[in-house]
Amino acid sequence: MRKEDCFYLGKIAKKFSFKGEVLAYLDTDEPELYENLESVFVDHNKHLVPFFIEKLSYSKADALNIFFKNSNEALVDQVIGKNVY
Repeated sequence: MRKEDCFYLGKIAKKFSFKGEVLAYLDTDEPELYENLESVFVDHNKHLVPFFIEKLSYSKADALNIFFKNSNEALVDQVIGKNVY
């Protein structure tokens, strides 16, 4: 998978809770189009890594709370500040 083949969705900004949830800010005018995402790709060390979503909810108009499947604190620490596709 190449970045050129994907749509830039936004960036993971910070942890949302200590349960493995993150806050992702979206770079879109229509965030409602992404409320049923099953997975996203995270740019990790110049590779797109698939992350499967267990739970997704709106935090603000331009932000999503995302809980990844099999999430833990170490995983969350690795994705903070990364781009999402």
